[in-house]
Amino acid sequence: MTTPALSWKVVSACIVVPFIIGLIFSSNLIPATTNTEKEIIEPPASAPKIDMGGPTQRGLKNEAFDKVLGHQDPFANLASIQIHRNGQVDPCGSSAGSSIYEGLKTALQSYNEEVQSFSKYEFESWMTKSLGSNLLEDDVCESEEKVHYNIDQGLFTYCDMTTTHTTIQPDHDSLVPVPIDDGGSEILPCHFHTREGLRVSSLQQLVQLTKDAAEVAIQYPEQVCTESNPQDAGEGIEPVCVEKKADLHLYAVPAGRVYMFAPKFVGEVFELKHVKLPGNLPVRLEVMSLKPRVFDVINFFDRSESDAVVNTALKETSESHRIKRSSTGASGYNVNSQRTSENGFDTHSKNAMTIKKRSFEVLGFDEYNDGHSDGLQVLRYNKTTAYIPHLDFIEDPTGKEEHNYDSAGVGSNRFATILLYMTDLSEGDGGETVFTDTWPNQPPEKNIEIDVALKQLRNSGDASMLEQGSWQEKMVAQCRTKLAVIPHSARAVLFYSQYPNGEPDKDSLHGGCPVLKKEKWAANLWVWNAPRGGFPGAPVNEDVVAQNRENNVAADPTGPQQLHATFSNTGIDPAFATASLNFQDTFWGNLGTGDTLSVNTYEGHKWNIMVDGKVKRTIVIDTEPNQSYEV
Repeated sequence: MTTPALSWKVVSACIVVPFIIGLIFSSNLIPATTNTEKEIIEPPASAPKIDMGGPTQRGLKNEAFDKVLGHQDPFANLASIQIHRNGQVDPCGSSAGSSIYEGLKTALQSYNEEVQSFSKYEFESWMTKSLGSNLLEDDVCESEEKVHYNIDQGLFTYCDMTTTHTTIQPDHDSLVPVPIDDGGSEILPCHFHTREGLRVSSLQQLVQLTKDAAEVAIQYPEQVCTESNPQDAGEGIEPVCVEKKADLHLYAVPAGRVYMFAPKFVGEVFELKHVKLPGNLPVRLEVMSLKPRVFDVINFFDRSESDAVVNTALKETSESHRIKRSSTGASGYNVNSQRTSENGFDTHSKNAMTIKKRSFEVLGFDEYNDGHSDGLQVLRYNKTTAYIPHLDFIEDPTGKEEHNYDSAGVGSNRFATILLYMTDLSEGDGGETVFTDTWPNQPPEKNIEIDVALKQLRNSGDASMLEQGSWQEKMVAQCRTKLAVIPHSARAVLFYSQYPNGEPDKDSLHGGCPVLKKEKWAANLWVWNAPRGGFPGAPVNEDVVAQNRENNVAADPTGPQQLHATFSNTGIDPAFATASLNFQDTFWGNLGTGDTLSVNTYEGHKWNIMVDGKVKRTIVIDTEPNQSYEV
């Protein structure tokens, strides 16, 4: 049966009547207006508002940005920002000074915070974003490593070396990822350093570096001339010359990697004005060799610090740290017949800590981390004693070590050594540090081969106390023909054991020459590219660890084992109300009523609890990994 059609009157009534009723009873009448407006629905107060980076917020960010810049464009005084890969002399890309201001401001819109509130990690993320997205060409500064990428912008592929080549540093979780597209893709940021190793961590610092570069350009002006047109050459038209603007050179270091100097030539000097010393002596590096990278470190420490290193070593009595026959290898105490020196460790004395922290500053670290260095190894070479040529880089050819030493991947290893000399030796006294694969900086015709050098040595009688044909005699000959550093008190030398990508630098092979006269005191500090074994976050070979635990094989110790000790003042004895904790005679911290101090230490270390300058209790550290003491 067919349903009859409704009349138009019925339909109209069904539509109009409810509408009129709604108007009568509604408490929210819509006001008449000639403009069409969309209703804005505000979220509940408890719900977070989503940052859409709207015009108002962009305006606030730009205003804050301009305020930091003093409402001027300081980058207009630059010819360019030149970006270098870590450790490389030649820049891989550049940005014209005229585009820097807008490039930085544009990248700022990808971040929630205003620029003056940026942490150093936010700043580094922003700098990476600015350079990779706005200031550099897409095909420059790309990674030179054979690593798979899902991105094609050059600098981004260099800053983030992926999980297979990014070493995990203690501050890894603080890194701020770089947004690289609208789809939510992110990469890890680079950190940026000056030629002298200073880490750039804020816009204010970047502006100051820009001003400094501009002032240098004014102080030492250079002329840039346009090329004359060959067609005009006969008309005597001179090229137009103007003063060259400054370039700001920054060195990009991939996430997880450590800064390395980029020397151009032997004799080049790096003025490290950011490294502060007592007496305000200027610390500077002078390049001694390019391959390997070796530097004379001028004014690194003084004679009083030199004497203190020796005196502390002579007073040390603990078995793990006292002066004794030197050992070799990555694990345990192993005496080597070709290392005849004596050595001990100074890990926590006031003088050692000062030298270690200064070493980190020189190497481009902006923070000291105890896990990145061994203790200060103090060495004594008596007459005829020496150390055969070796690498400081620790190799694991069998792949059976629990610690992951593959620093080219995600492992950690020694990447730099700072050698300190505490005695004066003259030419002919022996005791040099020699780089046996490196010729000195001299004309090639002056280089002497080893067989000729041995003949000259035997004829001179200088090494008559050494057996002919011995490794010691050969070393003396090498020390007189290859690149050698003559010790003198308060002299320091820096060299690298790795390339910037973490691969070992085999040219850093070096040894301690036999001492022919007097006695030689020296010390070295090995600095690692990431936490070394025994410290939190140290990289391990997980397969080896699992297999060893399954077979009940204990982990091999890597040198003296670091222990943890906690000292607490319970307040029970009022005599200790104003106590202090001291490592031997070096103040460590206040240990008054209710105070607790935790330290990393070693077996045999002596910690003194003092009141009013007098020792009230001495605690000797035993072998337990975690120890607690109360007063």
